[in-house]
Amino acid sequence: MSWFPYSWVPSPYVLVAIGGAAGSALRYGVGTVLASRFSGIGSMWGTGTVNVLGSFLLGCIAVAFGASQRGHPAALLLGVGLCGGFTTFSTLAMELSDLIQSRRWGLAAGYGLGSLACGWLAFVCGAWMAQRLSDS
Repeated sequence: MSWFPYSWVPSPYVLVAIGGAAGSALRYGVGTVLASRFSGIGSMWGTGTVNVLGSFLLGCIAVAFGASQRGHPAALLLGVGLCGGFTTFSTLAMELSDLIQSRRWGLAAGYGLGSLACGWLAFVCGAWMAQRLSDS
């Protein structure tokens, strides 16, 4: 555990909780800032932004630690905790439901499909960038 300067490493649950708390606080901050800048659909901008950024970061983490190291303390802190707390599928689902209930079909379809496509593309770009950095 060379990333942690002490012989004692916190429980995986503690690492995930710390990362999750930090990610949730960051998500709230990003959402608050963007909601104040975009009237009406600010919530969707916040949700979309954190989901794309979190997907990019998770792509980097997935490559940095690889499939065999997903249980590494840093991967738990950053990948499961931070990214898990930062991104929000449940808020995306709620916002889609609100759009559908208000019969904004085109915006709902674009937001749902766009979120999935952009999240996946961000993950792939993050993984690609991390791979290129590790090769150099």
